[in-house]
Amino acid sequence: MCISRVMFLQRSKSKTMKITLKKLIVLAIVPFLYACSSNNERGYDESFAKDTHGLDLLTGQFSQNIDQIWGVNELLVASRKDYVKYTDSYYTRSHISFEEGQINIETLSDANRLHSAIVHTLLMGSDAKGIDLFASGDTPISSRPFLVGQVVNNFGQPINNISVANAFASYLIQNKLQQRRLSNGRTVQFVTIQMIANHVNVRARKYLPAVRKASRQYGIDESLILGIMQTESSFNPYAISYANAMGLMQVVPHTAGRDVFKMKGLGGQPNKSYLFDPNKNIDAGVSYLWLLRNEYLAGIQNPTSMRYAMISAYNSGAGAVLRVFSRDREEAIDAINRMQPEQVYRILTTSHPSSQARNYLLKVDKAQQSYRRLR
Repeated sequence: MCISRVMFLQRSKSKTMKITLKKLIVLAIVPFLYACSSNNERGYDESFAKDTHGLDLLTGQFSQNIDQIWGVNELLVASRKDYVKYTDSYYTRSHISFEEGQINIETLSDANRLHSAIVHTLLMGSDAKGIDLFASGDTPISSRPFLVGQVVNNFGQPINNISVANAFASYLIQNKLQQRRLSNGRTVQFVTIQMIANHVNVRARKYLPAVRKASRQYGIDESLILGIMQTESSFNPYAISYANAMGLMQVVPHTAGRDVFKMKGLGGQPNKSYLFDPNKNIDAGVSYLWLLRNEYLAGIQNPTSMRYAMISAYNSGAGAVLRVFSRDREEAIDAINRMQPEQVYRILTTSHPSSQARNYLLKVDKAQQSYRRLR
């Protein structure tokens, strides 16, 4: 579940996904080594341990194509909260920052290619199973576009069909077209589309039926599920990380996914198609929360302390959470049970060895509070 931070094109360079491959490898190796340094206890995995094979997604021919066409430091890749799709033999690309609520579509070709990319992006569906984000090609146009309700045209109307999308694309190219110069001397033409103010809640509501079903089945508070989904992916169904975590709840197939399959009496681990199915992804993520509560963290008595431990463990692993309190599992459980929930929260947000895990609990707890009011 670790976050891969990269730089955004243009003015928001510190907030998006523009990185060099060298920086990517550094970011990936450090947390991987940390995860590998810990010993598993009582047979449980370090929840979402890093998968070095995930790096293969961002190496080889894909990154070479981008470097050759766009130049150094212009690599944009799909991530947990960023949808990036290349078309036109990698000369055109669409980038949706689901966290920032901004869509950038740019091309090194002509206005026709830009127009096509705008339409395909605005009308793409929510089914990520058949989309290869690391290959060049248009995303199919859907009769039920994923971005409906999150983006409006220049008249404030929803963009829900080809006619409206074509008209809006023409308006953007005629009135909002911008240019920038790359380090290799090429000129990029691009448009920027702002999503509506409450775009995150609009996406959250799309998944409420699946969340409520899983909540009832596993006895996990739906606000907790939504808080984790927002923190993990900002409700991006195409979400993927360099650690090979996939989908809305960022499930890693060979760790949490394998544990969930074992719990369900299934062999092996979930594949990409399984985890890019929103309903199955949500079920897998909530199943893992059930495992954390009922097996890996079993013994914690106070429900609020348990919730804090579950949130932290979803990010860093149950073993890492318990070792904050003691190297011995039973002693760690006893220590937690002697504390007030506020003490557990303070320790996990200040003393966990991973800064990412410390921040993760803060973020999920805050997000969960907001979803307690969502109906």
